[in-house]
Amino acid sequence: MDKFKTIIHAIDSLAIYRSLLSDPVLSCYLDHLKALVEPSEALNPAVTYSKLYYQLAQTVNPMESVDPWQNHLLDLLLDDVNPFSKAAYNRELDHRVYLEAVRRDLELLHLAFETGLSIILEATQESLKKLPEFPRHLVALPRWVALAPSVQNTTPVLNERIPLKYALASAKNWDKHAEKLAEYYAAYGCGVFGRYIAFKWENHSLRGVSRPDPITFSDLIGYTDTRAEIIDNTKKFINGAPANNILLYGDRGTGKSSTVKALLNEYWSRGLRLIEVGKKQLANFPAIIGELNGRKHRFILFVDDLSFEEHETGYKDLKALLEGGLEEKPENVLIYATSNRRHLVRETFADREANLSGQEIHAMDSVQEKLSLADRFGITVIFPNPDQELFLEIVQGLARQRNLRLDPQDLRRRALQWASWHNGRSPRSARQFIDHLTGEKLLAESSLQVNH
Repeated sequence: MDKFKTIIHAIDSLAIYRSLLSDPVLSCYLDHLKALVEPSEALNPAVTYSKLYYQLAQTVNPMESVDPWQNHLLDLLLDDVNPFSKAAYNRELDHRVYLEAVRRDLELLHLAFETGLSIILEATQESLKKLPEFPRHLVALPRWVALAPSVQNTTPVLNERIPLKYALASAKNWDKHAEKLAEYYAAYGCGVFGRYIAFKWENHSLRGVSRPDPITFSDLIGYTDTRAEIIDNTKKFINGAPANNILLYGDRGTGKSSTVKALLNEYWSRGLRLIEVGKKQLANFPAIIGELNGRKHRFILFVDDLSFEEHETGYKDLKALLEGGLEEKPENVLIYATSNRRHLVRETFADREANLSGQEIHAMDSVQEKLSLADRFGITVIFPNPDQELFLEIVQGLARQRNLRLDPQDLRRRALQWASWHNGRSPRSARQFIDHLTGEKLLAESSLQVNH
């Protein structure tokens, strides 16, 4: 019990990693230790054990040699946003000023790590046996479990942290790993940046996307030359060279958005990150940039399906960010936008009519202001609808990827029929057609198995 007291005082005296105290699992862990040290009506070991069990049962544990509590504590350590982790992740700050305090905190946290769930379970069972009013058959407490990891609830960054977690788990002391933690924060970030590669801006903050679209360039057929300019610009960007904002313009379903998402999956390991920003959130760009300025990652702000009606004024916020705003856009941020409309802002013939009563005196000034938005992007890449032969080439390539063995002439005939009856010729339409064929194949195979 003296060791439990020591852990309680140690965690309560954290300096740099003090925000860990607000974590629900850690709070339940400390409450349970207090219940074991001095049981009371308010802190009954059976109740505090159950609360801790409930919290840990919801965590994901990819590590075989550590229990759910130890795994969770390691994740807390790698995720924590504190002066040390923020300084290590910020190009402009020096994390070394915090090293002494960090080493002390790491030793304190290691005490809690060493006191794993097997020790907790044994101590809890012994404590309950000493409570005369407690039913004996309830002393057999459940053993610890955690969710098994899967592709659905992990991201590439979480997989990258596993070697460091194993190194910490096997270390006799944690104070010597302070610099390794700084290297991790520098490479992968902390907080939401340390867990995800894709984000959405929601409710005035960044939300990590746990299952980003896994599409890669190998999945995209055709438009090789079109994508080459985008890839080249992105390579310059992630290498710290001057690069341009890009407008991807073209017909619906031609692969504009897929191209941007494929960039993330190709270059995330080299520091590229993607943030999806809705059109209605353009006014929040100063706040978004404030979150990203100074970070060591390179961020693409992705505005999908960008266009404005004539009465909307949000395009002015985007124009200011692209060029000419009071606050300079950080060098680690670019804007990639997709649109089906070349000039982005709807223009009517009424805009061009001569000045009538009640209209703006310099009407053409407003017209030019609207048309100039697209010009603020340094590069405009056009994705035209494919001709018939390119459409069929995409269909054939997707069929090979899905291992669909159909007669080439039959595939050609059915593909053209699909395009005629449904959404025309586009990469999206080709993929929808292949999805249809794949479903047919799986259904036929399932029926064949049932009949046998």
